[in-house]
Amino acid sequence: MRLNVLKLAFSWLVALLVLRVLASILTNYPDYYPPNFHSLFLQGREASFQGAYRIAFYTHIVFSPVVLLVGLILMSDRLRRHWRGLHRGLGYVQVSVLLLFVLPSSLVMARQAFGGWPAGLSFALLSVMTAFCTAVGVVYARRRRYDLHRQWMNRSYLLICSAVFLRLFAGITSVFHLPTVEGEYIVSAWCSWLLPLLVHEMVVWWRTHRPEIRRADRDVPTS
Repeated sequence: MRLNVLKLAFSWLVALLVLRVLASILTNYPDYYPPNFHSLFLQGREASFQGAYRIAFYTHIVFSPVVLLVGLILMSDRLRRHWRGLHRGLGYVQVSVLLLFVLPSSLVMARQAFGGWPAGLSFALLSVMTAFCTAVGVVYARRRRYDLHRQWMNRSYLLICSAVFLRLFAGITSVFHLPTVEGEYIVSAWCSWLLPLLVHEMVVWWRTHRPEIRRADRDVPTS
C-alpha cells in the first residue's frame, strides 16, 4: 500500500512538472513568431537561423509539446486498462510524431546547440536513444508482449522528459557557479537524460530482484 501511494504521488509530481514546462514552452511562442533574437533561446542566432536549422526549429517547437502531452496521457494506467482503443490510437500518434518530426529536428538542431559540440553530442545521443527505446517498445507491442512494451515506452517518455529535467538541472548547476555559462549548460544537457535513465534502471533492477515487490505487483487488480 505504501509503495502504491508513493508511486501515485510521484506520478502526480511528474505530471505537474511536465505541464509546468509545457506551459513555459507555449508562453515563449510569441518570441518565435517572428523570431526575436533578443529572447533567451534565440539570442545570438541571427546568422545560423536559416535553412535547415530554421525548418528544424519550427518543426521542433510545434511537435515537441504534442509528444510531451500525449505521452503523459499514455502513462495513465486507467487509460490503458479501460480505453485500450484510445490508448492504441494515441500510441500511433505519439510514435509517428516522435519519429517523423521531433527526433529528426532534434538531430539537426544538435549541430548548433548552445555549448558547442559537447552539448550537441548529448542531444544527438539522446535522440538516438529515444528512437531506439521507442522502436523496441513498438516491436514488443506488435508481439503482444505488453509488459516489455510498457517498460520500453516508459524509457522513451523518460527521455522525452529530458526537456523537463534540463530546466531543473540548469537551476541546480547555476548554484555551483561553473567557470562559464556554456559549461553549466553542457553539464545540464548530459544530466538531463543520463541521471533520470540511471535512476530508472536502478528502480527496475530493484523491483525485479525484490520478491515481495513482484508479489505486490501481481496482487494489484487490473480492472
